Amino acid sequence: MNTPPSPSGAEHTGGSPIRLGALVPLTRPGWAEAGRHLLAGLDLAVREVNDAGGIDGRPLELVVRDTAADPERAAAAVDELADLGVAAVVGEYHSVVARAAAARADALGVPFLCSSAVLDVLTEEPTEWVARLAPAQSHGWRIYADFLLGAGRRRIA
Repeated sequence: MNTPPSPSGAEHTGGSPIRLGALVPLTRPGWAEAGRHLLAGLDLAVREVNDAGGIDGRPLELVVRDTAADPERAAAAVDELADLGVAAVVGEYHSVVARAAAARADALGVPFLCSSAVLDVLTEEPTEWVARLAPAQSHGWRIYADFLLGAGRRRIA
């Protein structure tokens, strides 16, 4: 099931919208609550950009696709969004799903900005098409281990 485009903020007269594909888990077995929060954040960002006049006078428009935490569904959504002419794809919560979306976006030459997946391999190999916001999982575990060592713990698995 594909969801309709979400609201994109204030109306603009300065040209056609810049379409952004949004991949979010909105139905099970995906973590739908996380998907709703992710979509709310994306909607807020789009509204803020549009309320400030858009990009070169062009409004942003989110084109939302539900991944349902399915890697194949996410890869197919990237294909569909690319066919719709999106400028980039953003989102996804689940690391395995984000990896499938990133691989497909990279193969198509579509920019993909992963919002929250932490899987190290998502960005282990440099590519000009894939970026992430959240730090890699190994980075977080290193910080946690350093914290435990600093607290006097000596046996950390």
